[in-house]
Amino acid sequence: MYLSLLYRGLLLLGLTGPAAVSLAQAQEAPIKFGKLDAREAAALLAQPTPDSAAAEVLCDFGQSRIKGRQDGFELRFERTARLLIRRSEGYDHATVRVVLYHDQENGREKISQLKGFTYHLAGTQLSKEPLKTEAVFSRKLDEHHDEYAFTLPNVRAGAILEFTYLLTSPFLFNLQDWRFQQDIPVRWSEYRVAIPAFYSYKELTRTYLPFAVNETGIEPYTTSYKQSVDTGYGSSLESKNLTLSTKALTRRWVLKDAPAFRPETHMSTPRDYVSRVDFELERIQFDQNNDPQFQVGSWAQIEKQLLKHEDFGGFLGRDSPLKAAAAALAALPEPVARAKAVRQLLLGAVVYNGTPTMYASAAPRRVLELRQGNAADLNLLLIALLKQAGLEAQPLLLSTRTHGRTQTELPVLSQFNYVVAHVALPDAKELLLDATDANLPAGLLPENCLNHQGRLLGPNGRWVSLAPEANHFVYTQAKLALAPTGGLSGTIRQEYIGYAAAEHRQPVAALRQQWQKRHPDWQLDQSKLPPAAAATSAESTVALDLQARLAGAEAPVATIYLRPLQALSELSNPFRSATRIYPVDFAVAPRLEQYLELTLPPGYAASALPANVQLALPDNGGRFIFNATSSGPEKLTLVSRLQLNKTRYSAQEYEALREFYVKALAKIAEPIVLQRR
Repeated sequence: MYLSLLYRGLLLLGLTGPAAVSLAQAQEAPIKFGKLDAREAAALLAQPTPDSAAAEVLCDFGQSRIKGRQDGFELRFERTARLLIRRSEGYDHATVRVVLYHDQENGREKISQLKGFTYHLAGTQLSKEPLKTEAVFSRKLDEHHDEYAFTLPNVRAGAILEFTYLLTSPFLFNLQDWRFQQDIPVRWSEYRVAIPAFYSYKELTRTYLPFAVNETGIEPYTTSYKQSVDTGYGSSLESKNLTLSTKALTRRWVLKDAPAFRPETHMSTPRDYVSRVDFELERIQFDQNNDPQFQVGSWAQIEKQLLKHEDFGGFLGRDSPLKAAAAALAALPEPVARAKAVRQLLLGAVVYNGTPTMYASAAPRRVLELRQGNAADLNLLLIALLKQAGLEAQPLLLSTRTHGRTQTELPVLSQFNYVVAHVALPDAKELLLDATDANLPAGLLPENCLNHQGRLLGPNGRWVSLAPEANHFVYTQAKLALAPTGGLSGTIRQEYIGYAAAEHRQPVAALRQQWQKRHPDWQLDQSKLPPAAAATSAESTVALDLQARLAGAEAPVATIYLRPLQALSELSNPFRSATRIYPVDFAVAPRLEQYLELTLPPGYAASALPANVQLALPDNGGRFIFNATSSGPEKLTLVSRLQLNKTRYSAQEYEALREFYVKALAKIAEPIVLQRR
C-alpha cells in the first residue's frame, strides 16, 4: 500500500521554484464530453474487455478546485466519465448515484450542468440519445445526506455511456475524495486538485496498484469573490467585488488498466483495499502574520465534544438501576474478577440488538426496561458500571473491520463507529471489555472489533492495540480401530478453544449436525452418542464427543491405503488464487491440531508411513508439524499441528502462505500403506 501524507501548509505564499512550477504545466483533459465519433467508438468496441466483464469504465475524470463566492469560498468538483456496456449484467452501471451533504447553518451541496448521452454504433453510423430529465431523481438518506441519481437511456449490449456534472459545495472540509477502482475494469481513471495556499489539507492515498502518474506542482491562483458591506442604513447590504491571488498546490493522479475489484478471503472492508485518495481539512491561514485556524482540532477537543454529546457523555453521566449492584461489587479485591463480575451483571440484564454504533439510543433506565440496546447502549453502560465498582474505566473508540482501518496521524472523529470499555489494571496492564456477545469471555473483543488500533479517551489518551488475546483453536482427538475392510470406527472428541469456542457455543445437537455436514462420509452411532451437555460458560472450552464409523470395502483386503487425518480434517486452503495483490488480514489467527491413536487389525502392519515433516513460514509467520509413528504392536499415532503466528500477511508473503497450506494439505492426504502379513 502506498500511503501519502502531504501537508499543504508548505505552500504558503512565498514558496516558488523552477522545479515545482515545471510540474504544474497544463495537461489536456483525457476526455471531452460529447466529442465521441464513429471511428473512436469502433476502436473502443473492438478492444476486448478484461476478464470478459459485463461492463467497463473507459475513462473517469474528475477535477476539484476552490473558487470565491458570496462572502467566502466553495468547492467545485467536475466529473466526466465514459463507460462501455458489454452484456445485460452490466446494465446497472447505467445508473449513477451521487451523495450530497447539507446542514441548516451552511446550506447544501448542489449538482448542476448535468448532461449525458447513450451512443450506439450501427455500421459506420453513430447515434446518440441524450439523458432525459425524467430519469433524474433524488431521495433522502439521513438528516444530512441526500442521494442524487440519474439513469442513462436506451441501454443495451454495445452501448457507450457518457455523462458529466458539476458539484458545488460550501463545505470546505468536504474536498471530494476519489476512487480509482470499481467493481468493473477501469481503463483510465484520473483525478486533479488545485488548492490555494491559504487552505491546508492532509491527503491520504491508498493503493496496491501503481499509479501511471502521480504529480505535484505549483501554479498561479486567482479568484474573485463578493464581500458583503454594511451600508449603515438598517439591514441593507452591498457587495464588494474582490480579487485574491496566491499560489496553488496541484496534484494529479492517473491509474491505468485497473482490474475490477473483487473481494477475496480474509479481507476487512473493500474501502481498505481499493485504490483511492481522501482528504481532511487541516487548517486555514489567509495571513502569514496571523496564527492559522486549525480545523481538525485535538484529541482533547474531540473528547470534550463527545462528553458534551447527549448520547455519549450525557449517557455516561446518568445513573441506572444497576448502580447499587455495581457499587456492591467494589468489595471484590481482585480487579480482573471485579471487572468480569460487572460485565456479567450487565449481560444478565440486557442483550445486544445487533446495531454497531458509538452513540446511545436511549437513557440507561430505558435500555434496561427494554432489556436490549445497541453496542453503545451496552458498552457505555458497562463503562459507567465499572466506574461505580471502583475501577479505572474509560471509553476506547474503534473502527470495526467492516467500517475500515483508522489513520493515526490526525484526530478525526468520523473514522470511528464503535466504543468498548478500557480498564486500567495494576502493573501497567489493561483489560478491554465488550458486552455485546455473551459467548465471548471477558477480555476477548468481538472479531469485528479486531481492527489494528483503538483510541483511548481520558487523561491517559493514546492508541491501544486491538490485537486478539486468543486464537481460533480447533483440537481433534480420535481413538479409532481399523477393520480388515479398511473401515474405521471409534471415538472422536473435538474441542473448540478461544474464538472457536465462542463460534461453537451452541446446543450439542447443532454441533453434531454441523460436524456431520463437514464430514458426510462418516456415520454417527446414535445409540452411543453421549447425552446433550449442559450450557457451558463463556470462559470454558466447547467440547463435542462422537461415536463414529467410516465404511470400508465389502470384504477384507490385503492392502489398505488409509488417510485417516484427511478424513477427520477441518483444514482447507482458503487461498485458491495463484497470485494476490492485497494483503491477507485474519481477524484471528487460526490453529488446528489433530491427534489420532489408530489400532490395526490383527495380522496387518504398516509397510509405508508418510515421512515426518516440519514446515515454517518466513519470519516466524507460522508452523506446520506432521508426525506418524508406530507406538506399539498394531498401534500407530498420527499428529498434525498447523498454527499461524500473525494476523496480517503482505502480498509479498502470499505465495509462501498459499504454498504452506498446499503442502500441509498434501501431507495429511498422503496414505498409510498397510499390508496383511
